[in-house]
Parts: sequence; structure tokens; C-alpha cells
Amino acid sequence: MTKHVLENISQSGVKVRSFTLTRNRLSLCIARDAPTVNRASTVGVDRNLRNLTVGNDQETSRYDLSKCVRIANTTVRIVASFTRDDDRMRTAIASRYGQRRTARVGHLLHNATKTIVTLGVQRRTAIVLENIEGIRSLYRKGNGQARKYRGRMNGWSFGKAQRQIEYKARWVGLPVVRLSRRETR
Repeated sequence: MTKHVLENISQSGVKVRSFTLTRNRLSLCIARDAPTVNRASTVGVDRNLRNLTVGNDQETSRYDLSKCVRIANTTVRIVASFTRDDDRMRTAIASRYGQRRTARVGHLLHNATKTIVTLGVQRRTAIVLENIEGIRSLYRKGNGQARKYRGRMNGWSFGKAQRQIEYKARWVGLPVVRLSRRETR
């Protein structure tokens, strides 16, 4: 094991729950007691297609995610340009491009959500998220939008940003409040 792993698992409050041993890898599943942060105020997170906006009455920050939309459009354009008749090969190549898209978008979301949670810890603010489940039902066929727009909106990973923020906030002890759509009007 590396020095970093040994330091992490030897901290107080960290327990190794389970492990998986393969021929060339050891995977540890750890749990730790998250410290509780006494909150001084709250900050709301608004998830949009091209940005994450975080703010309260005093300050507002915008994290640009337009590169995610560009990555998705490029991937869709590349996959649509495949002309090979062999379905297995087309699926394999498209899957590779899809994995590449997921990794690139995930990296951008990780950086934005990590910054949000880090600033939340420094400023001792609870994070407030709106529950926007069911937003995909707004972008179905027959709702008056073009195919391209519907594809863009249905490819939007709004849940991934929420999941990352909630996980990272729980790990450092920040409280996360989820509000319904009715409560955010």
C-alpha cells in the first residue's frame, strides 16, 4: 500500500468495512465519522444546462459548464457520422466515445462541485438544493421542441452534480437541504 493510503486508513474514526483482493489490485471500502460543521448561513445551488450558480444574499458565484455542452455536441456529431454497416463495430466505437464523454464531463463537474463544497466548509454554510426530478418529462417528443434541443436537454447530467455535491458535503460534515419545487418559488 502507498503512504497516502496508509495515512488515510490509520486516522482516528476511519474503519475499513470491506476489501476486495484481485490478482493485481487491493480495493478498500472505508467509512469514517464525518465531523459536523456548525453552519452560519445557507447557500443555494441552481443547476442549469450551461452553469452551476451558487449564492445567497451576500454573494453569488457562477461555475461555467458550457464546455460540457460542447463535449456532448461533439460526441453526438462524431457518433452520428459513423457509416459502417457492421453494427457490432459501430456499437463498440460509439461506446468508447460515450465513455470518453462521461469521463470528460465528470471531471468538469467534479472540479466545480469540489470548489462549491470547499467554499461551503470555509464559510460554514449549509447547501440548499432544489429537487428537479421529473424535468426530463418536459422534453419529450411532441412538446413543441426540436429534436436537437430535446437531445441536448435529455443528455444533461443534472443528477450527477447533485449526487457529487451531496456526497462530498456528507464526507466533510456539511448539512445539505433538499427543497421541493413548490418550496423554491
